Amino acid sequence: MKVLLISPKMENSNGGIAVWTKIYLEKCEKAGIIPTLVNTEAIGKRAIDGNAKRSYFDEFVRTKRIFSKLKKTLKTDIFDIVHINTSCGTFGLIRDYLIAKKITKKQPNIKIITHFHCDIPYQVKKTFNEKILLKLLKLSHKSFVLCENSREYLNKIFGVDSIKIPNFVNPETISAKKSVLRENIEKVFFVGRISEEKGAKEIYQTARCFPNITFELAGNVSEDIEILDKPQNIVLLGLLSHEDVFTKMDDADVFLFPSYTEGFSMALAEAMARGLPAIATDVGANSDMLENQGGIIVDVGDVEAIQTAMNSIFDINIRKKMSECSINKVREKYATEKVIELF
Repeated sequence: MKVLLISPKMENSNGGIAVWTKIYLEKCEKAGIIPTLVNTEAIGKRAIDGNAKRSYFDEFVRTKRIFSKLKKTLKTDIFDIVHINTSCGTFGLIRDYLIAKKITKKQPNIKIITHFHCDIPYQVKKTFNEKILLKLLKLSHKSFVLCENSREYLNKIFGVDSIKIPNFVNPETISAKKSVLRENIEKVFFVGRISEEKGAKEIYQTARCFPNITFELAGNVSEDIEILDKPQNIVLLGLLSHEDVFTKMDDADVFLFPSYTEGFSMALAEAMARGLPAIATDVGANSDMLENQGGIIVDVGDVEAIQTAMNSIFDINIRKKMSECSINKVREKYATEKVIELF
C-alpha cells in the first residue's frame, strides 16, 4: 500500500507529531505500508519553540514550501492513500483543507485519511474553525482520533464515525515492574511545559498541602508560572533528556498530571510504561488510558480532588496494583508494533 504522509518531521524533537512521524516511518514498511513524506515542519522561532509567537511571514514561506513539495510528489507517483496528520488550530485546518483539496484534484481516486493529534472539541472553539473542519471532513474518507472526546465530538457535531488509535510507546521503555516502590509517598513527578494550561497552579497548591513530599517538575517554565510564589517543596528541574525523565519516573511515587487539555499524552503513557501510578485530569485520552486502574481521574482545576486522590493511594498495596495494571495496559495496547497493526 503506497501512502502519501503529510506530517512534520524534525531531526531533533522532544515530542509531538514530529516524534510520531519518525516512529511511523521507521516501522510502517513491516506492515506493508510504503510511505512518501511531505514534510510540514515548522520554520523560524516555532521550529525551536512550539509555543513561540506565530510569524505570518514564516507561515507563508512554510506553506509555499509544503505545496511546492506536494506538487512535485503528486507528479512523480500515484498513491493509494494520503494520511494527513493535523491539529485543529486555524492555520493548520486551513492548510490541511487546501492540501486535501489539491490532492483530490490531482489524484481523484486517492483515499484521504485525516489523523487528528489533539483533543478536537477543546481546540475547535470558533465557528470559523468548525466550518473549515467540516470542509476537511467532507474530503476525507476516514478520520483517526486519539481519544473518546474527539470521537464523540465528530459523531455528534458532524455525523462522522472515526477510529480511535493511540500514539506509539517504544516497547524498550516499558518496565518489567516498578523499580522503586516505597512504603510512603515521598516524591511526586510531572513532566511537560510548566504552565497554567498544564495545571502547574494546581500542582503548586497541592504541594502546599503536602509539605513533607517533594514535587519535581521537569520542563520549561512559562511566564504565568514564573511570577507565582513557589512552595519550598517544589523542585524545578528544567528540560531533561528522555533518559533522565525515565530515571525521575522510576524514582517517583506518583505522576501528577492536572493538564487542561491533551490528545493522547505521551508523558502519561510513558509514566504508565514505567509503572508510575498517576493522578490525571479527565481530558483527552487520560481516562481511556488509566481506566481508574492505573491511577485516579479528577476534574480540571479541582485541587481538593487531587488531595483526596493523593490520600487514597498512600497505601503501598494500592500503588503496586496500579503500577502492574499500567505496565500491562501499555504493553498490550500502546507498544509500537500493536499500534502499527491498527493502521
